[in-house]
Amino acid sequence: MIKVFIDTNILLDYYLNRDGADAAELLFRNAMTGKINLFASTLTFATFAYIIKRGNSIESVYTLLDEVEKRIYALSMDRHQLRNAIDHPCKDFEDMLQYQCAVAGGCDVIITNNKKDFAEYCQLPLYTAEEFLATLKK
Repeated sequence: MIKVFIDTNILLDYYLNRDGADAAELLFRNAMTGKINLFASTLTFATFAYIIKRGNSIESVYTLLDEVEKRIYALSMDRHQLRNAIDHPCKDFEDMLQYQCAVAGGCDVIITNNKKDFAEYCQLPLYTAEEFLATLKK
């Protein structure tokens, strides 16, 4: 089964009902039916919690985190990944951390709305949610 690493912006699209929410929802549905496995870094979970806490109770935040953790496998980050990110300077350090986590986690593809920053160094297939969903239909 394909291991799909999702960037933080995909998760936020879905839960904040931003542009791209429909495609993100289809990714989650494909995961729930066993077509794909979704992965995200623990950094994504932390960023997600930080952003959704605005206007939400602590209880609501933890309820959402629990829901997300049941749908997405969390990949931890370690010193080696941090060192690799530091050793490969790029425009967006956080994206490099995400990439290092995806590689270390054995992910097959990365789904993001920010392909241009990842494209500078990413050696994994890189898709938007819509692009990736189109590959599943083939």
